[in-house]
Amino acid sequence: MKSTLHSLRRLACGAILLALPLAVSHCTKNSSPAARGLGQEDVAKLQDLHDHWSHKKPTPTLPEQLPNDRLEALGDLALENRNFEDSLVNYLQVLRDHPERYDLHYKVGVIFLMSGKLEAAQKELALVLVHRPEMLQAHEALGLVFLQGKQYPMAIDEFHYVLAQDPSRAKTHHLLGVTFLEAGHIDRAINEFQKATILDPRHLSSFILLSEAYLKRKDYTRATATLKKAQSLAPDNQKVNRLLGQALSGQKQYPQALTAFLKAGDEAQAYNNIGVYYFMDGRFEEAAKCFQRAMELRPTFYQEAKANLQRALEKLQESRHDDG
Repeated sequence: MKSTLHSLRRLACGAILLALPLAVSHCTKNSSPAARGLGQEDVAKLQDLHDHWSHKKPTPTLPEQLPNDRLEALGDLALENRNFEDSLVNYLQVLRDHPERYDLHYKVGVIFLMSGKLEAAQKELALVLVHRPEMLQAHEALGLVFLQGKQYPMAIDEFHYVLAQDPSRAKTHHLLGVTFLEAGHIDRAINEFQKATILDPRHLSSFILLSEAYLKRKDYTRATATLKKAQSLAPDNQKVNRLLGQALSGQKQYPQALTAFLKAGDEAQAYNNIGVYYFMDGRFEEAAKCFQRAMELRPTFYQEAKANLQRALEKLQESRHDDG
């Protein structure tokens, strides 16, 4: 379960990082979408939040000063290569001379987010939103900060605000779906992932997470249909094929499920997986054959198959004794 939640958060962070170049180009334009106004109390809270952080910011040891446009270009290149430390140093040098560059403050906030420094990210993004409350990318990034910190209601508020301004943002529907899924609101997650796949029918992650939500609901028919669409986007994706095997097994379509599990990459694992479903279905002889095949493929490494084979043989013996 923990690995699943970690995977969800990684997908969410990947979405915001991949969108960064587009986000920067948007925020440098003069035109902006309609946005809520911040009340004086909101402004004061956000300003206090940033002021508290700004006094604690470490001052890095800076190399000899280059022109600001060159520093920014180096920062962008380092960020593209996920070299967060070098990127941060270059951006901070530019901000030293131009503290009003809130597009760069946004980038700094995203770097903190991607580096796992959630408090620093929150405070940097708070500064951006004091001065640029219309910047939807900053609201999305702040929502991700709250998501990673498991502050789900606050994350939901940020994503809802963004969608109120622009309901066509597939990425935001995806992130809201991730939040609902982690918070245990499966039906609401399904609703958001459905919207995301309609708005962006080539976004593989939305199809994968939608199928996982269906599997949690034991809606194997819809999970299968969703995974077939995902498979059309990425035929060899191991996770897609593994989930498809689970969905088909849930419908007792075992030969097709085995084919899907085999496409997931590990032949021994595939036979062990399908054997587990045969076992749960009370088909102990088929289960034993699958576990035996897994053992033949990996006799020393595959301890799980050994244990499963023993249980299947015991159950098979019990069933034959009862029949007798």
